[in-house]
Amino acid sequence: MSYLLLALFFLAAVIFIFNSHYRWTYFFAIALFLFFFGGMTFFSGQWQRGVNFASILFVVLMLFHRLKIHYYKQPLLISDFLLVADWRNWETLLHYKGAILAIFGLIGLLVYAIFGWADADVLPVSWRILAGGVSAVALGLMWHYSRHPHATKVWLDSLPDDGRDVFLNLPMSCRGVFFSVPNFSGDGQKFHEKMTALFAQKANFQGETKPDIVVCLQESTLDPHQFDFDQQTIPPLSMFEKQEETVFMSPLRVHTLGGATWKSEFAFLAGVPSTDFGALANGVFYSVVPHLTSGLVKNLREQGYFCVALSPFTKGNYNAKSAYDHFGFDLMLQPQDLGYPAPLGKNLWHIGSDEMLKYAEMILQKQHPLLQHVQQPMFVYVLTMKEHGPYHTDTPNHFNLVKDGLSQKTIACLNDYTQRIMALNQATETFYRYLKQRNTPYVFAYFGDHQVAFDNCLPPKLRQYANPDYVTQVVVRSNVPSSFTQQQTFLDLAFLGGLLLEIAGLPVEDDFMRANIAMRILSEGKLEDAEAQSLVNDYRHYLYQHLKIAR
Repeated sequence: MSYLLLALFFLAAVIFIFNSHYRWTYFFAIALFLFFFGGMTFFSGQWQRGVNFASILFVVLMLFHRLKIHYYKQPLLISDFLLVADWRNWETLLHYKGAILAIFGLIGLLVYAIFGWADADVLPVSWRILAGGVSAVALGLMWHYSRHPHATKVWLDSLPDDGRDVFLNLPMSCRGVFFSVPNFSGDGQKFHEKMTALFAQKANFQGETKPDIVVCLQESTLDPHQFDFDQQTIPPLSMFEKQEETVFMSPLRVHTLGGATWKSEFAFLAGVPSTDFGALANGVFYSVVPHLTSGLVKNLREQGYFCVALSPFTKGNYNAKSAYDHFGFDLMLQPQDLGYPAPLGKNLWHIGSDEMLKYAEMILQKQHPLLQHVQQPMFVYVLTMKEHGPYHTDTPNHFNLVKDGLSQKTIACLNDYTQRIMALNQATETFYRYLKQRNTPYVFAYFGDHQVAFDNCLPPKLRQYANPDYVTQVVVRSNVPSSFTQQQTFLDLAFLGGLLLEIAGLPVEDDFMRANIAMRILSEGKLEDAEAQSLVNDYRHYLYQHLKIAR
């Protein structure tokens, strides 16, 4: 029976290798198998245990990879193990109840991989040394060829959201565990000249009073009117419509789908997309943020702002508190700090967006001991959570949604989702009225951090973009007198910080933020969607090789 299981697991590993999509995957998969096999055989002296370990580990990695794609629509990379290793993230990782059983199953397989065949005969020392040599050579070959230009190109072309070959992803992304400054081909001097010419023609308006700035990251939020239904009775949602004090609104390019909210946080707060950092994109809050030298919050701090982050998640979740400190925030608060009845160590998955914005009001009113003596203008950054999945699959079809190809479960989930967005709309408008009645200058911005999959399905969208599943929306409302007029009809999330500085009438003296604003104007709000890729390369070369915004 033991040999039968061994043969089945080995056959599964061979099938996984055979079904690879790229020729480089065959090389890395075989080398990875030999590395696992040789290493276990060297330490245990049991070749059966080595085959068992390598085969089952291949099965575990493949299933873990499929699990991540199912729930997060992203491939498995080495940086994901950094997230899993941090116990503070476990509640989030297991939020999807259907994943819990699968995780326990994978752990069971891993235990059998380690301890299976522990009673097999031990090989002579010479064979163990040979096995260790095979493992070392396999590791050396993977390390050497992970730098091969063609292998790198094949791998990067498969990312960020396809990455079907996990046995190519893992060895290639190992180098990404070690931070290195992104290196882009381009001419930074050429971009600097364009930026200088642009600002020579551009009037630099500066307001008399610095407004309070409130930015709301709205979890999993897309205007449900953007879905391409054959029939629907979704009511108008005013938060997505142009109103009297709307100074900017447009579709928004984000850099994640179905999860990984921290990627959108990073793009907004850092002013560059996580995709600039390749394999480190999934772990930017751990491994990239400490290396940044600029960003929106640091600019606001230099201009006298007191900066507060309000999150429904714990301070340790996804390394948030440490990342916010590096970004420059003066204070991170949870609703529990402001009176919400729950332990500080609990993630608030179901807190209403109306409640989150009520606590934002309390921050503006200085209703916390650490805020009572603050006389500065405030920047308040709020994250909502109620719009996050999973969604109820038994919700009635309240909005008469009809679309060929969508299952009844997906339709039910979309109804649940729409109800949550309607509640978000009411919360947003209530908070907006609060800001207006204060009779003080304000800038209020809100954006959807990513789209969401329903029942593992992405409903079609009305608008046609190169990557429609990576487009949400952004709205900025303000009562600040300004010469600002909207010029862009599309915006990359990495440009939102510079946009807010302009709308607020704040002086922009930081070289990075000046470049951020200039690029938004020169590229019509686009970055990854820009038609002139030479301009994008020049801009990135200017940021990383001239300004050295990451060190």
